[in-house]
Amino acid sequence: MSKNILFVCGILPGHFTGCVEIARELISLGHNVTCYVLDEFVERMKVVDGVKVVEYKVDRDEIKKSRPAGYSSLYDNIALFGKSFENVISLLYKEETKYDYYIFDAFFDVKEMNKLFNIPLEKYIILYVSWIFTDENPFDVTPTRRKSVEPLNKKYNLNLREFVENYHTPNEFKKLILTSKFFHFKPEKLDNTCYFIGPNLEKRKFDENFPFKKDKSKKLIYISCGTVFNIDVNHFKTIIDAFKNSDEYQLLIALGQRIELDIFKDIPKNVSIFNFVPQSQIFKDIDIFISHGGLNSVQESILCGVPLIVIPQKYDQFDIAKRLEALEAGIYLDHNKATPEAIREAVKKIDDNREKYKKGIELIKKSLIEAKNDRTTIYKKIFV
Repeated sequence: MSKNILFVCGILPGHFTGCVEIARELISLGHNVTCYVLDEFVERMKVVDGVKVVEYKVDRDEIKKSRPAGYSSLYDNIALFGKSFENVISLLYKEETKYDYYIFDAFFDVKEMNKLFNIPLEKYIILYVSWIFTDENPFDVTPTRRKSVEPLNKKYNLNLREFVENYHTPNEFKKLILTSKFFHFKPEKLDNTCYFIGPNLEKRKFDENFPFKKDKSKKLIYISCGTVFNIDVNHFKTIIDAFKNSDEYQLLIALGQRIELDIFKDIPKNVSIFNFVPQSQIFKDIDIFISHGGLNSVQESILCGVPLIVIPQKYDQFDIAKRLEALEAGIYLDHNKATPEAIREAVKKIDDNREKYKKGIELIKKSLIEAKNDRTTIYKKIFV
């Protein structure tokens, strides 16, 4: 039976990526899906036939102007979350449709927010784009992160948690988790509210004009720190130093949009640096992936059979690195010990043990594919 479903999508690139495919799948099962989407992602959601897109806008220039002196651009994401949450609450107040189910990205403190709307809690489904708990301390609530929800708490007399704190706070909601139980950190701790639906790999157009060519005489190492934790220039320079002018390795680096290319002077001939790399289309050529450990990129690498060296920077990235190493699919390298020598040694270890890492990758890959193939069964169980 067709259901009316409201989908409040994630507001960061890594959180939004999974939403497109889920919306498409739910519509294919006959459900009516409305998505609240931040303006920068609207065009990506509109490719889904039959979806109703409700766009809301956040003024990025205003956020940048309000950034306190001495704060990095990470502050912008904190402010973006607060403004987005404010928009979502306003839209819900105006909403005329009575929905059967509400899917929310796990950043949103649904339980506290629901004091304003009194929607039966069983109608909420929470989407987790990474693991639902961690060995790190997610409750190190900084005053800056708390500021993202302070205006809403005052306005509505609520006690909303900031997004990282909320992500790892236990809750009773049904959870859609974008991995497999096998790959998830400490799977023995999971309960029956957890539904594993495998990774989302959003289909993107092939960029025929991307100006990179692999040197077939060398092994290709791809380096990326995702879209949030990509502001450490020295990290990229250290990796370049490890392999500059190497006869054996070629480097392809995705900087992201927070670092200017002209910071890098005298780039070695075997190194190519771009602000954006169409990651999905170049994975077929990659021999080793040096990553920060974001789950989307890690799982894409696994599905493409590429071993990883993970140099984590925050939260779940440490857990993902440990899990990859435990399952012999990659190497965990401490950020504070990631010298050129240590990076070269990690690469050599993978090259010398290719078969071992291939077996580890295949086990995780098998579990991810099985979880993804189980999606229709899970949707039919949840959206009844």
